[in-house]
Amino acid sequence: MLKAKRSQIFLYLLPMLLTIAVINMTPIVYTLYLSLTNNTLFNDEHRFVGLANYQKLFFTLDSDLFYVMGLTILYVIVCVSLFLVLGMTTALALNNPRVKGLPFWRMALLVPWAIPYAITSLVWKFLFNYDFGPINQIGRLIFGHGFAIGWLTNPMLAFISVVIVNVWLSYPFFTIVILAALQSVPQELSEAARIDGASPWQRFHTITLPLLRPAITPATILSAITTFQMFGVVYLITQGGPITSASRPGATSFVMVYMYNQVLGAAAANIHYAQIAAFAITIFIVLGVITFVSRSINLREREAIA
Repeated sequence: MLKAKRSQIFLYLLPMLLTIAVINMTPIVYTLYLSLTNNTLFNDEHRFVGLANYQKLFFTLDSDLFYVMGLTILYVIVCVSLFLVLGMTTALALNNPRVKGLPFWRMALLVPWAIPYAITSLVWKFLFNYDFGPINQIGRLIFGHGFAIGWLTNPMLAFISVVIVNVWLSYPFFTIVILAALQSVPQELSEAARIDGASPWQRFHTITLPLLRPAITPATILSAITTFQMFGVVYLITQGGPITSASRPGATSFVMVYMYNQVLGAAAANIHYAQIAAFAITIFIVLGVITFVSRSINLREREAIA
């Protein structure tokens, strides 16, 4: 049997490790450097300014950081909560042997998840259209010609609209994860509890849910991180709007949409690359902390199971 020293294995892996390090670290290091300068689109002779951009980001009244972060966190909480509720409800329904046509329903469940998000987003944008959208058209047939809902022009409704689309796209993932976990739950435990007089809710809360938690926890954390970085769906539907104040970003200017609009948006003028870099580094740190915490939670869940 051939044996290789650890030093030899490391030497074989070194080119790959160096390549990955260069590809991954170069943008991060350059962005960090950029955040410590006063670089703008029309400032060719930029200089080092230390933490001035971070100071402006955290401690000035006109900073968009807390508004955008708060909006994004609210979006994540609402979406992930709905993912969990709808995914759990659908999985419990599909796991019930009394439901007819389970193969069809399981296949239909994958349709929102399988269709490219760009197509789905544009279809929903058409559905929400104020003048020609089928939702408002059906409303006019029922309630009269005066019926109209500004799904994409009202700030709160625009927020609700992008939540609806994201839930439509993402809840099948939760359903599949929970359904797979449900099928591994021993039925003997639930049957024994039923014989002992436990109600359906008690059986779910004390037996099924604890056994599902190891599957639900990583799915929830992964979905939260993905939703936090959401860009394509929101941009295709609202472009971060509607904007109600010149001093504030739009009602759906979540983190990634906000950063894109600052650099490549229609209203971008003298782009302040340094301030945007400081914003990006801050978001990078936040996501790093979330990833670290999620890994710790997963390790604890595995230790608890073991």
